[in-house]
Amino acid sequence: MRRVLTIIICFLIAAVFSCRKEIPFNAEITTPKLVVNSLFASDSTWAVHVSRSLSVIDQGSLDNIENATVVISDASGAVVETLTYDGYGNYVGTQSPQVGQLYRVDVAAPNYVPVYGSDVVPNAVNVQSLDTMSNTVGEEDLLTVQIVFKDPPGVRNYYRFAVEMGYWEIFEDFSGGIDSTYYEEQMWILLNDPSFEGSGNNSWRDSGIMTDLLFDGQTKTVDIPVSNWFYEFLDIRIEFVDVYFSNVSESSHYYNRSFQLYQETQGNPFAQPVQVFSNITNGFGIFGGTYTEIHRVN
Repeated sequence: MRRVLTIIICFLIAAVFSCRKEIPFNAEITTPKLVVNSLFASDSTWAVHVSRSLSVIDQGSLDNIENATVVISDASGAVVETLTYDGYGNYVGTQSPQVGQLYRVDVAAPNYVPVYGSDVVPNAVNVQSLDTMSNTVGEEDLLTVQIVFKDPPGVRNYYRFAVEMGYWEIFEDFSGGIDSTYYEEQMWILLNDPSFEGSGNNSWRDSGIMTDLLFDGQTKTVDIPVSNWFYEFLDIRIEFVDVYFSNVSESSHYYNRSFQLYQETQGNPFAQPVQVFSNITNGFGIFGGTYTEIHRVN
């Protein structure tokens, strides 16, 4: 009996060790890669941020890359500009992208695989009118921005909306007199148009994105209620309202959409993980074009 028990124990030990399997990490997962981020527009000069990625087993930090070579070229392959390092992983230039032009960024750094990406600055879209009005949403009286624009027909367009407000907060000072402080804030807006993408209608966000899938070639009117949560109980005087209306590239749109979903699922253990869109070959990040018009309502 003792001999049988010994045989069984030896068999179990052998079975445990024979079932053990070591799974090595793939080099693609464990090797840090260059991360390149640039959302470029025709109203600003070139700016690219370069850092390094972290693998799932890396305990290091997301370090900026200070010794990279960052080159911008056009569709013909001609070099437009080699960017200059400006600190904190930022590389800047002196030239601006041109509307309708395709550009490519090439980034190289010692001990990293070179990466690249390309994108275009979209064309302008005709804004026919822009106005503000007082509108009742639920039981609240909110400032609503209305923008009317003509969508170019036969071309897939991607749009982004944001609102910034400048205002004076008026208050009584310690001596009983009247004083004021000036603020400029990006406002939360209510996405209640069915064309807005995201977690659904009637959600508050700092910006809204949409495609022209439902209104290709048509004149589109978008009403954007603006949150009053931070000044509802304050005495304020609005100085201006700036409406940021952007026609963005397809890559920029996919990045904006995936990053919005990523933010919405942060901290939710039941949410499906979201991978932020990247168009950087051999690395990570976004090289995306945007055409933005800022319309001020005084």
